[in-house]
Amino acid sequence: MNRTRAPAWHVGVSMIALGVATAGAAVAAEDASPSKPAMTTVGELIVTANRRQESLQKVALSISSVTEANIKEQGIGDFEGLVRAVPGVIATGATNFDKMTIRGVETSQTTSSIGAQRSVSIYLDELPLTTFSVVTPDINPYDIARVEVLRGPQGTLFGSGSLAGAVRYITNKPDASGFHAAIDADGSISGGDSNRGRLNGMVNIPLAKDVLALRLVGTYKSEDGFIDNVGVGQKNSNTENDWGLRGALRWQATSRLSATLSASYNHNILGDTAFYDPAVGFRKSNEDAPFRVRVNLKTVNLVADYDLGWANLTSATTLSDAPDSWNLELFAIIPGVPLHLREVVDTKTVVQEVRLVSKQTGRFDWVGGAYFMRQKTDQQDVLYLTTSFINALKITGLRTDIAPGSAYSNDLETKDNQELAAFGEANYHLTDTLKLTAGVRVTDSDFTTDITGKGQTAPTFFTALFTGGNQNVPLIPEAAGVFSTGNVVKVTPKFALTWEPTNDMTLYAMAAEGFRRGQPNGVVGLNGGKSLTNPNDPAIIPASAGGDTIWNYELGAKTFWFDHRLRANLAAYYIDWSNMQIPLVRSSDQSPYVGNIGEARSIGIEGELYARPTKQAEVGMNFTVQDAKVTSITASQALISGALPSSKLASPDFKIGGFVKYNWEVGEGGRMYVRLDAQHVGSYPNAFPNTPGAGTPNPTATTIPSYEKVDASLGWSRDHLGAALYVENLLDSKQVIYINPANFSFNRYATLRPRTVGVRLSWKY
Repeated sequence: MNRTRAPAWHVGVSMIALGVATAGAAVAAEDASPSKPAMTTVGELIVTANRRQESLQKVALSISSVTEANIKEQGIGDFEGLVRAVPGVIATGATNFDKMTIRGVETSQTTSSIGAQRSVSIYLDELPLTTFSVVTPDINPYDIARVEVLRGPQGTLFGSGSLAGAVRYITNKPDASGFHAAIDADGSISGGDSNRGRLNGMVNIPLAKDVLALRLVGTYKSEDGFIDNVGVGQKNSNTENDWGLRGALRWQATSRLSATLSASYNHNILGDTAFYDPAVGFRKSNEDAPFRVRVNLKTVNLVADYDLGWANLTSATTLSDAPDSWNLELFAIIPGVPLHLREVVDTKTVVQEVRLVSKQTGRFDWVGGAYFMRQKTDQQDVLYLTTSFINALKITGLRTDIAPGSAYSNDLETKDNQELAAFGEANYHLTDTLKLTAGVRVTDSDFTTDITGKGQTAPTFFTALFTGGNQNVPLIPEAAGVFSTGNVVKVTPKFALTWEPTNDMTLYAMAAEGFRRGQPNGVVGLNGGKSLTNPNDPAIIPASAGGDTIWNYELGAKTFWFDHRLRANLAAYYIDWSNMQIPLVRSSDQSPYVGNIGEARSIGIEGELYARPTKQAEVGMNFTVQDAKVTSITASQALISGALPSSKLASPDFKIGGFVKYNWEVGEGGRMYVRLDAQHVGSYPNAFPNTPGAGTPNPTATTIPSYEKVDASLGWSRDHLGAALYVENLLDSKQVIYINPANFSFNRYATLRPRTVGVRLSWKY
């Protein structure tokens, strides 16, 4: 379509928007790789957030795209590293327990062992990783085309779980046009005695020119920790040992029909938690056994695309199996009693989506489709104490064959999570520069937890424990029960108006709804939800928590300036969050559950800036300023949750980051660059201020202090080779970056990895 130039007052309004953006906007550098000549302009980024390939600058959505070149240059290897250069997003917790928060939509930076649905969905291609359990598989972002971070609810095209946004890992696909291969190695040392090694490789083989291709990817990471577990006498105990394989076969059957079959296997082993107890010492924990985590993820995916001429038809089928297990010490619940939890989970998932995407040939274009997901989860939760402790008390009758200790509770559950949806989104181009968008998704969800009755529990155990032991404790069958949300139908609409006054400017206004499904509470909902320890406890656990919703109202500007030497994007938002679904713990018996309380709102501005002021120089910045707090809550909801009217939500009011990079030629010796990255994350509360169920100040609720992180790198490339010397946490900051509000452990503090000095080597053909 033809574009007309804007009158002067349009440009004036846009200059005001730019002025706000440049006060602290940002994005990581993505347009140039160390192996490519520097460009003097900022290029376009292509994304598929609307299920079609589009320029990021034309999408009426606040979105960041972290490209493969940027992932490699910064050495990004986990969720936390990914979001440091993205506005409006933080990641907290430990590896495999990371919890992403977007635009302040979070009440507590802990994770319920019930495994409630997160507020942010993380996808590996078509597979939602955040629907498995409390654990999220940690994917190595190698040979990833890009990671799209979509801020704000994505209830129309991505559905349940994208309450506050979505993060999409999009893998590279086989290329039948030629042979490609790459090897990337990384070796480093942290704090003088903690080693890290990474080795990744890719090979792309055209089996039939322009018709059939095979792509194989392998990843490996071995990483010493930096937390000393004095309880078991293990130095640097929080080790990580991961490896993964991925293969894809792409067949271009005809000019219209293509199919890609892929499979992957990822294996994560976390040797111990990265949390420490300040009372024991800085970066020191005290446990009688490591907090060991094992996570596996196996996937098979088939995507078929057919060009109908007037539209593209896509079918995406994904099968996955995600078994995991972990052991957690619960020493803070009853001081002096070595209590532990062992959880074993196996989730099998089937996802099927069919999409029809029209060609953009006229004033009207659209996307429509249907979605189905079913997950079956077998879960075992075992509460146990060390056998030596039980033997010393002469307590008998407990099982020693289901956990590394003596178990008094063995909870066996089967969960069935189903979701069926139809969705559509249409664009009508009112003029060559003005577009109206309307979308809707209708979702039918049902989540059922079946307490099988095959487990066992010892109701007299604590009586024996607190009366000096010397007793036999009989195990009795666990009471069977079925807890279900029932079939719940949810309609989530979206509306947007987009104006492109010039080719280099997109302005938009948008309103969209997002939601999470309900959540059964399982065995803790037995006995009518009342506490057996204290029947007067005001927290009555519901059989199922209800779903929650948010409405996001947003104004945005996406702009290029100075002949495409500068890209500046800005968004302002207002979010209403109702029937908040939150993780809770009943104070009388420490039973975790999911409940609903009141309303909250989040108001903020976020921005990104990327500039190429000269051929050699690159500059990027990102920022978020927001205010997120509770706006409505009843007295009973305040009592069970610990919230107060106007309590702040668990997300920083201010976050800013940026980088500077300088490139230069060294004649026949290749190219070099030097880069400096810095981030500041503001302080924020880790939970509501009061103890749930007590109405008194919560001793574990506190303010996570603000902190900074600075990284630097010096790189070289020539032809197929590349090398970089880097320093992470250049200033060797020892600031606290996270404090777990859960009161089951004394090890609740996290800090940055010590100063890490390393070398990255790469070869690419």
